[in-house]
Amino acid sequence: MKCALIVFVKFPEPGKVKTRLGKDIGYEKAAELYTAFVEDMLDNLDQAGLYPVIAYDPFQPLDKYQEWLGDRTYISQQGADLGQRMFNALQSAFNLNFDSCILTGSDLPDLDPQLILQARQSIQKSPACIGPANDGGYYLVGFQKESLTDSIFKNMEWSTKRVFGTTISRLEKLEIQPAILPEHQDMDTMEDLERLHNNPRTQTLCPKSFTILRTILPH
Repeated sequence: MKCALIVFVKFPEPGKVKTRLGKDIGYEKAAELYTAFVEDMLDNLDQAGLYPVIAYDPFQPLDKYQEWLGDRTYISQQGADLGQRMFNALQSAFNLNFDSCILTGSDLPDLDPQLILQARQSIQKSPACIGPANDGGYYLVGFQKESLTDSIFKNMEWSTKRVFGTTISRLEKLEIQPAILPEHQDMDTMEDLERLHNNPRTQTLCPKSFTILRTILPH
């Protein structure tokens, strides 16, 4: 089964990325940190042989992303809200003749590639897979081609604690039983940064992020 891994990426312009963190650490530093998050994550995925497809936010042109991230497969995010953009990205990957597709965000610098490999294995046996985040959302979602549905992306209250539970409920109504992956979390708060900084694996798994974290957090 040919499986795509889509990573949602924004161009790291101050005030456009990690704005919640930017209120605490400054928008320039938040953009610098987000840059490191993306680069660490893609380095790890590349080393694991996963070669992600980049779904880029077109508020900046493609050539800027290519200059930053190099020669990769790119698809433009399209849609009025996050749900539409996610569904359209999955559909675009299936139009590239993939049989299954996994989608994740780019602010997961300490995401172990083994979790992605686990997702790829699960999607071979299950019609869908999902990775819950500890804030009530999810950090990863995937589908086999014939199971893709836009019902989990429509009229969703994104960035609330109800996202994961609502998604599971909607899938079950369609008799789609997703594989549930281990919990993970993205980087939205100072507490998240503290956790990342204090993780003994961070220096190895995301060295660029760790270097910047040391300039932000007190030692």
